[in-house]
This record gives sequence, structure tokens and C-alpha cells, in this order.
Amino acid sequence: MKKKRSVASSKSLRTAILIALAVLAARGTRAADYAFITATDYATGSSAVIHLDGSYTTEIGVASVHSDAVARWYAGLVYVINREGADNIQVLDPADHWATIAQHSVGNGTNPVDIAFVSPHKAFVSRNDSNLLLIMDPLTGTHLGTVDLSFFADGDGLCEMDHLYLKGDMLFVSIQRVDRDNWWMPVGDSYLAVVDAAADSLVDLDPVEPGMQGIPLPAANPDGELEYDRWRNRLLVSCVGLWGVRDGGIAIVDPFAFEPDGLLLTETAAGGDIGDFEIFSPSKGYLIVDTPSFTTRLVPFDPSSGTVGTPLYSPPAWVLNDIEISPAGELFVADQTETAPGVWIRDAATGALILPSPHSTGLPPFSICFSEPSTTDARPTPSAQLGRPFPNPFNPLARIPFTLAAPSYVELAVYDARGALVRVLLSGVLAGGSHEALWDGLDGAGCTCTSGVYFARLRAGELVFTGKLVLLR
Repeated sequence: MKKKRSVASSKSLRTAILIALAVLAARGTRAADYAFITATDYATGSSAVIHLDGSYTTEIGVASVHSDAVARWYAGLVYVINREGADNIQVLDPADHWATIAQHSVGNGTNPVDIAFVSPHKAFVSRNDSNLLLIMDPLTGTHLGTVDLSFFADGDGLCEMDHLYLKGDMLFVSIQRVDRDNWWMPVGDSYLAVVDAAADSLVDLDPVEPGMQGIPLPAANPDGELEYDRWRNRLLVSCVGLWGVRDGGIAIVDPFAFEPDGLLLTETAAGGDIGDFEIFSPSKGYLIVDTPSFTTRLVPFDPSSGTVGTPLYSPPAWVLNDIEISPAGELFVADQTETAPGVWIRDAATGALILPSPHSTGLPPFSICFSEPSTTDARPTPSAQLGRPFPNPFNPLARIPFTLAAPSYVELAVYDARGALVRVLLSGVLAGGSHEALWDGLDGAGCTCTSGVYFARLRAGELVFTGKLVLLR
């Protein structure tokens, strides 16, 4: 038995080393930029690559994937989320001819939707058929823990977590709350849950209110990816509400104040449900609109005014599935038209076709990701400052002043000299301005702390400040 454990351990170590080497190789010898496309006929799955070197050379069938799969790029590797019925993360190495270097279960029957990377060895995975947000090592597959989101569950017992967006230490999780026992109809409000990605814990945005509070969305059923509008410094998500009813739109969320901020565009203005959207500039964006006649169309819109233009493409069926903007400013459109499926490539600045026909991906294209982020994520953080605690040394009470330039989620905690948490003094959303916390020298259990050096740590958005305290008994 001991020998078997040793062999298994040796194999695990060898696998981890091979994966680590693959990561280094991918980083050091990454091929030219590319678009990676998952493709499906809803019975089998495949994938294709379009090279972004100006030639748009396409490789078809580079890797076998599930028939319900989407992909994300991170640190030189492609992570395929094989969804309902497969329930795993498949890791592809483009530097090794798209070989599958690892494949990790996320739990049978959990139906993964999205993955957000904290580091090469830590990621969060949303699972639509579970209330537990998974934390895992995306390279080795080790499950590191979970965050319980059951506080947001509706009557069917599930919260229906969907897409993810990581900003600094804060992870935003869209919560659909749809009743799978009643034709997937939305139930009451939908939310963005906020998770502290450093502490691996759900953040209560209003500790005064009973229960756990997230960010209520101005419309129900957030069905699309979470996008960041870097010109307005806002998170955006398309909320379809009831399918076929013009009751939703693109919701705006202030990620610094943790508050909803209305709708950027309504479904009434768009002319139907908004299946997907991309923003190219402050005044230029694109929509996939699902019309009441069960067709889809590609429509330009102005994010600054909330107005839409004349459709650029209106196929006579429900066939447009995904749009993405490449690092070079090309609009990629996944078109599943039965007679000629493929990816259209347009100039995102003008909407004009770059190529006269769609690029075949073998099976009909389903989702698109790029080998680099499509925009520079230059997101400002709210300004804050931690003042000098006083008196210092102190006994029995210390005052810890701080200021916020704008509303922000704040945590102020005391740690001992070894870095162990002593007590959380405050946690929640505070308005901009001057604030003060008091520490009476007691720990979280109400016990008296001994004389010594302690540290007050203020976290405001992505900013962290530390001040020294000396307690003398």
C-alpha cells in the first residue's frame, strides 16, 4: 500500500512538473496572436484557430472539446470550460500543437459556466447547477475550497450563478435566480454577488440588513458575460428578463460604490433581447439582438446616447451566438447559419467587412476568445488614505482615522506582529469623506490583548494601507 501511494505521488509530481514546464514554454514561445473558437453541432464539439497576423489563416479541428464549451485565455494557455454533461476544465497548450495537457473535473452535474484567474495556481469557477462557487488550481486541478452562494437561491434551491469578473481582490458573480421548475422564469431580483478573492469569502454589502446583501440589478436574469466599460469605469451585463419580453437591457454597476446605476440601453431601444454586446469606444458598440420573430441580428449602437443604428447583418434565423473585439480592433462574429457557418471579421471602428465571407471553423462556431485581452485594463481605484493612529502607544483606546475620496467597500482590521488576524473593526460600504475607527485593545472574542506591536490594515477597493499600533498594558 505504501508503494502504491509513493507511485501515485510520483506521478502527481511528474504531472505538475510537466504542466509547469508547459506554462513556461507557452509564455516564452507563444505563437502569434490568435482567435480560439469553440465549435459545435450540439452533438459533437471541436475547435478552430484564426491567426491574427494579417493573413487570417485558419486551422480547423485543433482540439476536440465538448459540444457545449466556451474558452478563456490565460498566461499562454487556453482553458476550455466543458459545460453541462462534461463538467470539467480542459487545458490546451498552443505551443504544443494545442495538446490537452490537463483535464480537471469541477464536480459531476455542476455545469460550469465561467472561470476567473487570480494566479496560475488559483481560479474561481462558477457552476450553474451548484450554490458553491469553486476555488481550484487550474493547472493541477486541486480543489482549494468553495464560497457558499446559497444566500441568493430562489425557490428551486439554486441561485444560478453565471458569469465572473475579477477586479483587484473583488470577484463579481452574476446571480440569475431563475426558476428551473417553471420554464426558467426569473424570480424576483437578480444580483451581482461580491466575493473577496483574497479571503475567499462572500462580502455582505449591507451588514445592517438581515441576510447577505449583493448588488441588486436594475433588470432580471443577467445572461451575458460581465464586461468592463473602461471609459466610464463601470461593469456592464446584459439582462434579458423574460425571454421575448422587452423588460431588460444592459445593466450598469458601479464597481467602486457597489451600486446599480440604471440601464445603458433598454431592450425596447434595441428591438429585442440583447444576447451579447461589445463596446469599442465611448460612442461605438455592437449588439446581438434576439428578435421576437426568433431571428438574430448584428446591430451597432452608441453607448453614450443609448441609441441603435441600422442592422449590419440580419440572417433569417437564430444563428448569431457570440461577438468579440480583437486586440487589433477587429469585430469577430460567430455565425451558425446552417448552409455556411463561420466567423465574420469586421472593422470595429466602422463596422465594415474586412473579409467578404465568413471564415469556416468546421462545425458551426459557438464562442470566441483571443490570446490577449482586447483592451488595456486601465481601471482606476478609489483614492483613500490611512491616517496616523493616536494616541500611540495607547491604553485603553486608539483612534484610527482614514479618508475616502469616493464611496468604497472598506475593511479595517487589526493584526498582530506575526500577521495573524486579531479583530475586524469595520467592514462595509462607506461614503466618501473622513472616517474613524476605534480599537479598545480587545480581540474578536472580546478577550484582552497583551502589550505589544499591532498593525491596522485598511483595504479600500484595490488599495491597501497599513499603520503600526503599540499597546501598553
